[in-house]
Amino acid sequence: MSVKKFNYKAIDAEGTTVRSTINAHSENAAFGMLAEQNLTVLEMKEVVTKIGLFSSNDRITQLDIALLTREMNALLEANIPLSRGLLSIGEHEKNKKLRDMVIDIASMIEAGEKITHAFGKYQDVFGEVFVETLKSAEKSGKMASVTAHLADMLERNVELRQMVRRAMSYPLIVISFVGLALGVIVVFVVPRFATIFESNGVELPLTTFIVNEIGISVMQHWWVYLLAALCAVTAFIKSWKSTAGRYRMELILHKLPYIGKVLTAVTTARFSSVLSIGLESGIEVIESMEIAGMSTGRPVFQRECTDMCIEMRNGGSIEDIINDSKVLPNFARRLLGSGKDSDELAKAGRIIARHYDRMSDHLTKNINTIIEPMITIAMAGIVLLIALSVFLPMWQMISINK
Repeated sequence: MSVKKFNYKAIDAEGTTVRSTINAHSENAAFGMLAEQNLTVLEMKEVVTKIGLFSSNDRITQLDIALLTREMNALLEANIPLSRGLLSIGEHEKNKKLRDMVIDIASMIEAGEKITHAFGKYQDVFGEVFVETLKSAEKSGKMASVTAHLADMLERNVELRQMVRRAMSYPLIVISFVGLALGVIVVFVVPRFATIFESNGVELPLTTFIVNEIGISVMQHWWVYLLAALCAVTAFIKSWKSTAGRYRMELILHKLPYIGKVLTAVTTARFSSVLSIGLESGIEVIESMEIAGMSTGRPVFQRECTDMCIEMRNGGSIEDIINDSKVLPNFARRLLGSGKDSDELAKAGRIIARHYDRMSDHLTKNINTIIEPMITIAMAGIVLLIALSVFLPMWQMISINK
């Protein structure tokens, strides 16, 4: 078991306040060591190196969390003490950060801490939805079934991300290489041809003139274009990270013909899945809806879920409120609106999640069939423009020389 460092504030036997650090395997062990020194601990905090998704090459990924949740479910269904099982998992884990986290969680549970308190310490890794769902499952005694649902959902999210990446990799590679080739033609090839044409007394057509001016401008002021591109990328990233900017961008994305369908299917599936898990683990309807909306990661959907929860707290009918939703698709509105209690809503959530999981699979797999013709048409148009800018003056030069 790894040794951890703790900052503490304590009072000694003479009543003097002491602030220092201590190394121990766990927080409880640190308390015991300080008690042996006749110190009364007032505050203690572990010095933790933040474990994030992008902190290093040894990072904890969503797939790691999904696999850990599946292993937890297996331990619970086999009636193996969770602390002992997690300790065994941690000791055999190769990822150092994941190993340290799992062993620490196991140590806290073995020392008598609640499961949700142990996992809550690493909420930045697991996410608020995960921790809140475990908290309700622990209260209701449905840990095994809830962890099974959580593992299914996390594995599904990982699978969907991989599908989208695979679907988008080919178009991105094609666009990158074609863009590089066109850049070389515009910046280096066309200006040289234009020089030859002008020296032979050929008046440049409009297309050749425009392409030539663009190429000359890029060559002479490349640093301006590079700075503009960096500023545009920085502005996009900042806007995407801000709540207002992300909200506006997603409004635009939802209005796009095909992308909007994909986003709606993925968001509805995740919302319905988390809603069902929350209700089955004993969370109240309003709180489950808040957690489900938050789990989607979509500001547009989160805002609407917040508004729906406020209306329900004010006494509104869940059927009327859901039917008035502008983000949920018709099928989801009809099923959720017909639910009379938590059990019916949980069942409807499972059905909706399965339906839109299948739909998102179908839409994701067919992204290439939609994007490829659009890329082909766009590239053909650009190549035609470049070709005309070279061949039109060439034909004029040939006719002059005749």
